[in-house]
Amino acid sequence: MQVIGVALPIIKPGDNLPEMILIAADKVGGLRDGDVLVISSKIVATSQGRIKELSRIKPSTRAKKIAVRSGQAPEFVELVLHEADKVLRVCKGAILTIKEGLICANAGADLSNAPRGQTILMPAKPDTAAEALRKALSEGSGAKIGVVISDSVVRPLRLGTVGQAIGVAGIEPVIDCRGQPDIYGRPLKITFRAIADQLATAAELVMGEANEKIPVVIVRDAVVEFVEKPKHSAKISQKQCIYYGGMDI
Repeated sequence: MQVIGVALPIIKPGDNLPEMILIAADKVGGLRDGDVLVISSKIVATSQGRIKELSRIKPSTRAKKIAVRSGQAPEFVELVLHEADKVLRVCKGAILTIKEGLICANAGADLSNAPRGQTILMPAKPDTAAEALRKALSEGSGAKIGVVISDSVVRPLRLGTVGQAIGVAGIEPVIDCRGQPDIYGRPLKITFRAIADQLATAAELVMGEANEKIPVVIVRDAVVEFVEKPKHSAKISQKQCIYYGGMDI
């Protein structure tokens, strides 16, 4: 498997993202059948105009109280409260939320790699955005590809970020391994492979988190299933989640 970084200039609201990706991809050999493009959520959101000026936000009393506990700017906290589908808890430096069925810090709002005084939000309708990108990039390159829109996430009791797929198109994001034999012949009972998340994490090794300016990665020769419409979603309910749906002992 190859993981190929694609450097882009700084993206601005309204930019033609597929066109910019195709031009940049040509510099590393172009797109091929079977490629999966992992694209940073930041550039997707920016091209959609999902950027907010913090100075224009008036914080509520609730936001001001939470800001004291989190150590964040009240204006930013107000934006997080507006964006979040559910607030789970507040800790120093972050607010743990659920947004678009995903557990994430600050409802996906992020100050890093955003212009000063502004914050970048999570892309609108990530799966729809991924499909639009897949279609445009496939038509522009003539290649059958998949697209994963990725964002950074932290895992419980682990230090540091890994990749998470927040939007997927053209590939099966999850593989059901139940019934397959392990090395001793016992059938797997509960195992699913989070293929889209694994691709997102592999891409993060090349993307980085700071000023690398590599917001797109081509993953080539990965073992994935290309589909028109996925059979499974990577998202599950809180009741199904072992971190939230288990029983206390």
